[in-house]
Amino acid sequence: MLGPLRDDSPRTIGPYTIRARLGAGGMGEVFLGDRGHGTAPAAVKTVRRDVAQDPGFRGRFRREITLARSVTGTHLAPLLDGDADAEVPWLSTAYVAGPTLSAAVRGAGAMDEAEVRMLGAGMARALEAVHAAGIVHRDVKPGNVMLAADGPRLIDFGIARDAGATPLTTTGRMVGSPAFMSPEHVAGSGRVVPASDVFCLASVLCFAATGRDPFGDGPVAAVLYRVKYVEADLADVPDGLRAVLEDCLAAEPDARPTAAGLAERLAPGAASRWPAPVGGQIAEYERELARVTALNGPLLPGYTPTQAATGSPSAPARPASPPPGFVPGVHSAPTQGPGLPPPAHRPRRALWAALAALVLLGAATGGYLGWRERGAGPAEASAGGGGAAAIVAGVGEKGGPDASGTVPYGRDVRPAGWKKPWQGKFAEPPLGCSAGRDVLVCRLIDGTYEALSAADGHHMWTFDSGQEMSGRQAGYGPSGAFFMPAGATVPTVYDDTVLLAVGGRLHSLDARTGKGRWEARSGGALALESAPLVVGDRVFAAASADEGAELAAYDRGTGAEKWRKRLAQEDIAMAQKGNFWPVATDGKVVYAIGLDGPKAFRPEDGRLLGTAGGDAGQESVNSGCADLRVRGTSAFCTTFVPNDEGDHGFGKDVAVLRFTAGDLRTRGRLELDAGLVSGATLSALDDRVIVLTRGDEYVESVPDEIAVVSQKDGRTLGRFPLTLHPEKGMSNPVSVPLIVADTLVWADTSTLYTVALRPDGTLGPLRKTGVPGAPGPSATPDYDRAQGIELGKELLPPRVLPVGGAVHIVYDDGTTVSVRLPG
Repeated sequence: MLGPLRDDSPRTIGPYTIRARLGAGGMGEVFLGDRGHGTAPAAVKTVRRDVAQDPGFRGRFRREITLARSVTGTHLAPLLDGDADAEVPWLSTAYVAGPTLSAAVRGAGAMDEAEVRMLGAGMARALEAVHAAGIVHRDVKPGNVMLAADGPRLIDFGIARDAGATPLTTTGRMVGSPAFMSPEHVAGSGRVVPASDVFCLASVLCFAATGRDPFGDGPVAAVLYRVKYVEADLADVPDGLRAVLEDCLAAEPDARPTAAGLAERLAPGAASRWPAPVGGQIAEYERELARVTALNGPLLPGYTPTQAATGSPSAPARPASPPPGFVPGVHSAPTQGPGLPPPAHRPRRALWAALAALVLLGAATGGYLGWRERGAGPAEASAGGGGAAAIVAGVGEKGGPDASGTVPYGRDVRPAGWKKPWQGKFAEPPLGCSAGRDVLVCRLIDGTYEALSAADGHHMWTFDSGQEMSGRQAGYGPSGAFFMPAGATVPTVYDDTVLLAVGGRLHSLDARTGKGRWEARSGGALALESAPLVVGDRVFAAASADEGAELAAYDRGTGAEKWRKRLAQEDIAMAQKGNFWPVATDGKVVYAIGLDGPKAFRPEDGRLLGTAGGDAGQESVNSGCADLRVRGTSAFCTTFVPNDEGDHGFGKDVAVLRFTAGDLRTRGRLELDAGLVSGATLSALDDRVIVLTRGDEYVESVPDEIAVVSQKDGRTLGRFPLTLHPEKGMSNPVSVPLIVADTLVWADTSTLYTVALRPDGTLGPLRKTGVPGAPGPSATPDYDRAQGIELGKELLPPRVLPVGGAVHIVYDDGTTVSVRLPG
């Protein structure tokens, strides 16, 4: 989608007037430009200065421009112009108004056979033209396939080369994207031939037909091994396509069909148009292009194309001012798991790991809380009788603003108008919720949102983005990749506002009515727990693109974009993908997950303050952390150390790493009882205790339990067994345990459990409180998970959202009960 220019973006490049920013890649930035006088728009790609300074680069770049100019064809985005001798080298290609294949599949799901044939025939014709010019593309991947209204386009000849020449790269590095390489790529770039492009195109078509990479995920080396020995998974490819794709994926290049031959085999039965959801995506690109083209100047910082076309950003009244000295809260979420086992066992393990996380731990939500005393940690930020007026932001399954799992509200704080327990009902299974002063909002499994009154549970509003859904269920693919209709994120409640991202747009809604206040371009959910985050007057969200992932800051009142910072580059393997979203704050720093671990940014200007695992001024070393929790002056994350227990030796021990809050300097590990680390996950912590949830389907010796240990010395304070299967064929999933008002609280399908955390560091007795209206245990889901986890078929754990003295419990079937906090 079209984004605003940055303050330092060029306003002209060669003969082009720059109108908007398209994104960034490994070589540099890409802009939308035109030559004026009604000329067609172009994608103008610049080269980073450090790349341009590489000896011999300009000569290679000049040659590539000459080669690319010689290629013409219906399904190509032709090269229009370029200048290898400019201070900042650049080239331009025809702009394609439409999503990449990556974005289309991510937003609309896999394509039917006829649509894949349409895509494949067009791409094969494009490669036929490329090969006829004596060029090998060398990087055929979903991100280099654009979908226009009249068919697909192949883009990016930045690494294409003359088939008879030596490699244009002189470093000997591998060129291409690991999951979409050929065996010749793996053997060395000098061995890549036209048939290699055909192999890569077959992989792209497998992705389009199934929604997943044909060579799976895991460590890059494992993916490349499967590519080298052609261990592709075509099980879900339609029968009518399997034979032709198998021929294209032959180990020997000479055994593969030519691009022209492939086009002839794919053309019969090809569709004449894209599926409706993809057509909707293309129409949105076309509308944005029309809006930007109609402007008298460039799309400036702080504006979306819609806002610019209407003259200014919408400017609703700002949310009510917080109390004096208020330090804002945050949403935080755990991320998908840590290290991956060997590729031979990964698919089953990935699915069960994801499912175990759902059943035992639940999904993190947009949890926010308002701190009323600057500098006070969660333990000190008591409500002090402030009641609902003290609730500035919502509560989620990670507790308070620091994501520690501790809620900094006392028992006397409750939602506005809450007077007695109530029962309510969501229309569809909830899949991530946030509760605030006025509302309890949940994302539903179909990608829509619904709000209940926090006071009495009555229905308040429903929000549907209007994005046409693909019909594909929310869930995890065989490789563990997450899918959510329209990329809908978990909602975030903050004061009188609900923030959510869906359909590639970040929305600000009135919490009481659900009416829109503003919207801005953003990324979609990358994981089950992805959600916006609020720090002061800024909203933070992912701004994902095919070129990588970025963290974007927006004005909370208007939606104007303030800055962006890179979290992950392009062309990463499936195993490297994570929840590249903001996850926590201490009111002074915003923390987000990056490719190399959690990162700390200054909210005002995006300055990078530190990366977990790397000290300032030194190369960052990946910490293995995929989440982050902040508590006082420390930040914590979990990583996992393999042990030799369990099925195939895939047991794991948890390790809790400690960092300095703010700059994420390493401070070592927390001491944990050696008998508790196997199969454990960090659920909550405060200044005195650490709460672990344990369970491992592969290791029978690991019990299903919640364990509380001393943060000071790792001593075990209490262990509470979980009855996940009360009888054969029945399941009783358990929520994430949280700490609120010096009480540990969690729920299963019928009971609320509480344990007092005494001032002397000891625990009170376990207290069980029946929940009126709770659904109780249900039949254990039984379906074939070999091809993925469908969340609509799973029995998901309850979500416990304690807003001070009122505890909301949201169950899998939509039943919602709000009760007083016992004790």
